[in-house]
Amino acid sequence: MKKVLYLVPILSLLTGCWDQSMLNQTKLITAGGFDYTKNGKVVTTAAVPQAVASEAGKGNTMNQIFSASGSTARQSRLRLDRKVSERLEASKNQIIVFGEDAAKKDIYHLLDVFYRDPKSALNAKLAVSTGKASEIISTEFEETKQSTGVGEYLRDLIRSAEEGATIPKENIQTVCPVMFDPGQDFALPYLEPVGEKVKAVNVKGVALFRGHKMVGSIPEPLSVVYTMLTGEAATIQMSTTKKIWHKKDEDTLNYATIKVKKNKRHFHVSVSPTGEISAEIKLKTKVVISEYPQDNLTKPPEIIKIEKMLSKKLSKDAQEVINRLQKMNSDPYGVGRKLIGFHYPTWEKLNWEEEYPKIKFKASIDVDVVGSGIIE
Repeated sequence: MKKVLYLVPILSLLTGCWDQSMLNQTKLITAGGFDYTKNGKVVTTAAVPQAVASEAGKGNTMNQIFSASGSTARQSRLRLDRKVSERLEASKNQIIVFGEDAAKKDIYHLLDVFYRDPKSALNAKLAVSTGKASEIISTEFEETKQSTGVGEYLRDLIRSAEEGATIPKENIQTVCPVMFDPGQDFALPYLEPVGEKVKAVNVKGVALFRGHKMVGSIPEPLSVVYTMLTGEAATIQMSTTKKIWHKKDEDTLNYATIKVKKNKRHFHVSVSPTGEISAEIKLKTKVVISEYPQDNLTKPPEIIKIEKMLSKKLSKDAQEVINRLQKMNSDPYGVGRKLIGFHYPTWEKLNWEEEYPKIKFKASIDVDVVGSGIIE
């Protein structure tokens, strides 16, 4: 009897599955895109994969595309729901793509709805398209017809580029604190449709941001050097090809391809007694030569020459990256964050947007060849 008396009040606390979401009553969005109309309305495009049986018995994937506009991202999403027979659910979303015009405005206005919804997929990738986001989301890619939807295709495309260090690793969650950090900016993958009828997407490089707005881009392969300078220790396929000679008649013999095994970054920001700010990134990188058509790597003097030429070329590229960042007034390496942390009295007196493009900022890369493949 006593056990029953104890259980009665406990049962009153059980609310049941009040927030359940039935999969047979929902359409799962795997890719979303944002654009703006000429009159400033937000256009939301969503892709929902639908399995379709084929004659051979293997299932193909058809992407259902829905689009709606509104004054805000949430209003356009609500109007999107009214266009489908079931409720749209974004908890399994894989990627959000911003059209370039939308990215050059305040992207937080579009992301705010994701940060306020507890069911949002905060690990979804973010990217910027060279044109309209709707063009990428709504295109039937050849690869997606076989086994996957457009969301998975774009997500895996970005993951592959991350492994190759073409772009840094970012998602909805990781960019949020940086967007509100006055001392640091961020970069997102920069996608480009390829083919006359847009049958594939190419990772063109990285789109640079200042605050919440896109201010420019760095193309691939220079974006690999950009990623190296972020302090990324190494990735599965962090590689780049450089022209280190100019004397060979056959142009192929002038190139070397390296795979980065380890990076070690030294990043220092200083303030002189007169208040002048300077920053320097020194990167020591251990590499393996994965391609060298001259095939003359058995002699130590030749290795030393290659190390010097690679160091010279990569240092030149590193400084080019820094110059572009300062010209675009984008601070993804966090020079301002270093000032806030170690030179706060100086930071308080600064207008960082005006000061950052004028500071002395140097970058260099020292290459150490630790391997040359399995042939001698």
